[in-house]
Amino acid sequence: MTTRSSNNTSLSLSLLLLLFLSPNAPIPNPEATSKCISTSILTQAFTYEPEGRDPASIEKIRALHNQDSTPLTTDNFDELTSGKLVFLKFFAPYCPHCNSMASAWNELASYYHNQNEQQNENNVLIGSIDCTDSPKGKELCARFKIIGLPTLLYGDASFGGVYLEEYAGDKDFESMKSFALENLVPSCGPWNLNACSPESREEIQSYMSLSYSALDSRIKSMEGRLDEIETNFQNEFDTMQKNYDEQLTEKEMKVLSAKENIKIIEEILSAKS
Repeated sequence: MTTRSSNNTSLSLSLLLLLFLSPNAPIPNPEATSKCISTSILTQAFTYEPEGRDPASIEKIRALHNQDSTPLTTDNFDELTSGKLVFLKFFAPYCPHCNSMASAWNELASYYHNQNEQQNENNVLIGSIDCTDSPKGKELCARFKIIGLPTLLYGDASFGGVYLEEYAGDKDFESMKSFALENLVPSCGPWNLNACSPESREEIQSYMSLSYSALDSRIKSMEGRLDEIETNFQNEFDTMQKNYDEQLTEKEMKVLSAKENIKIIEEILSAKS
């Protein structure tokens, strides 16, 4: 899985210190960063709203984000994403980067809605999670350890979405659409045997029949095999490198000898003329 950590540690500590020393002080403008808020703010606070913005305007912004995508919280996440490929956006209404991509996200959601209708399928879900929606949205953001906003996750939502990865591409419609068409496709795995070849399905089913201890032993055995492969490769590489160095030295000596002979012959020709 793509690592979702970032260099926001100093920002997080600064914001926490600011909230601790002066709870009513405005949070520093986050527009200079690629994401808007830190983990601690996501999972604990989310009470700050820019001055002059009334609750009604916040609801309008939330409605914009959920215009075409499916709103998700801890109440409906497992039910609505079960067995589906998902592309999820974690956002906050007062995050400028979130708001700037809202229309592109709605366009992507609308595109997949039409695709699902045309193909009479419903295996792809484009969802939005409001990390300021207390408590259900905030809890879902904490569940996925969201560091900053917006964060986009994609993949197979089986097993509660533990295997979702972070999207790191551009956030315009065409970029996200191209990425989704290439990556939001059924893949072979324990959660989707229908996408497996007969050989892969048989292998997976043989593993699924094993106990936890047997699976753990199998993993350790395979890890030992990986170490062995790596060691053998390094030994072969070292041998090849040694042979190469020896042959290179031999070649250079032969070239030097040939050049010396050419020089002597040229000198002899010069002397005879």
